[in-house]
Amino acid sequence: MKKSAQSEKEAYQTASQWIGRYGIAAPSVKNDAYEPALNRLGCEKWWFRQLKVLRLRTIGDIARSIEAVSRCRQSYVSDHVVHLKRQQHDQNRLYLSSTFITNENGQSYALQELVDRSVSNPAIRRAELMVRIKGFEVVANLLGHVGEFYTLTTPSRMHACLHHGQMNPNYDGTTVREAQEYLTHLWALMRSELHRQGIRPYGFRVVEPHHDGTPHWHLLLFMPPEHQDKVKATLKHYALLDNPDEPGAQVHRFKAVSIDPSKGSAAGYIAKYIAKNIDGYGLKSEPDQPAPTQTAERINAWVTTWGIRQFQQIGGPSVSVWRQLRRLDAQEDEILEPARQAATANDWAAFMLAMGGIEIPRREHLIKPYYDFPRQLQAETGEVIFLTHNRYGDQAARPVVGLESPSAIYDARKHFWTLTQEATASLWTIPTRACAGEELSSVSGGSSAEGVFLDLYQ
Repeated sequence: MKKSAQSEKEAYQTASQWIGRYGIAAPSVKNDAYEPALNRLGCEKWWFRQLKVLRLRTIGDIARSIEAVSRCRQSYVSDHVVHLKRQQHDQNRLYLSSTFITNENGQSYALQELVDRSVSNPAIRRAELMVRIKGFEVVANLLGHVGEFYTLTTPSRMHACLHHGQMNPNYDGTTVREAQEYLTHLWALMRSELHRQGIRPYGFRVVEPHHDGTPHWHLLLFMPPEHQDKVKATLKHYALLDNPDEPGAQVHRFKAVSIDPSKGSAAGYIAKYIAKNIDGYGLKSEPDQPAPTQTAERINAWVTTWGIRQFQQIGGPSVSVWRQLRRLDAQEDEILEPARQAATANDWAAFMLAMGGIEIPRREHLIKPYYDFPRQLQAETGEVIFLTHNRYGDQAARPVVGLESPSAIYDARKHFWTLTQEATASLWTIPTRACAGEELSSVSGGSSAEGVFLDLYQ
């Protein structure tokens, strides 16, 4: 006999228990507003995304548990996952190439053209990362700081396979995401301890997989020479908290290499890790090893399957500010203009100095990202409407659309855009709880995407 829920809260709790049996996390509830969460639970698109991720990760877990993922068989992820990701990539390119956007001036572009001009393009992404890393090194040299390269690895119990490809007898079933969460928590402890000591190193973190898919971290950090030993001791202490006496822990769990400028630059030292994890550019093929491009493809499949953030900047100014400055024209703002010129010139070191240097916390920077709701321009009336809620009834996320300085707000949006292909118009329609049909009345503006200019910006 079916039982009807007496309230939205009861319906949400019942649904959460039911979907939890299948390993799917229930949508979060904010401020006791259950309707947006129920809207998601009634949306086939939401279910499709959850099941798609669950399928891939289940396949990944099974492949690791049966020794299919190792250097002796299929490195990083299974061939099946690589095949699925390749199909998805081809489908995405087909969609983006056949979908166009047009602005109020009649300019039209395929979405794929815009993707190729953004950091979604592997070549642009790699170049920007190297510019930022090199900028850190230039500032470090200017300040007399030293560079250190650290490697953090998880305990043996989190590795599914041994070096020679056989099953690890100590493996406890830890998934890739759980291993990544372990390293993330470890770094939070390390960083908190360093901050308590008044030490704030800066640089970059790179995450890459071992042959069996277990993540490990590389950290390129710069710091004053007097902090070098303290940072090394702190990181090593926390890296060895879990099973410090197991065989190989003292050798493999934490490694530190001091960057010797006479033997090469810090940026050059990490360049191979950047290239290996993006597109394999500039790397030489090794005998009896896959080509660098094939390795990069497998790593990218691993990253997207497990939701891993590959690269993270540690310290330094906001990259969002850097990117927004590059969208602006020259301004009569004594604080903003030097930073804009540095960003436009692709000079991360000059940009850092214009933002106040490496010692100033980001919250004290005078130039900050400016956030605002997405906008629509109604072609018939010329009225601009702010989309304050998303399709599920939540308050819409406010993306970065410009910059704030002490003297003014600079909105970097220049045009209003519309999707010109009829088949894509439904992507912008705001659904009901059943994810189709009428629009949510709580959404400001309440109009579908047909004939409406969407506010995107270059």
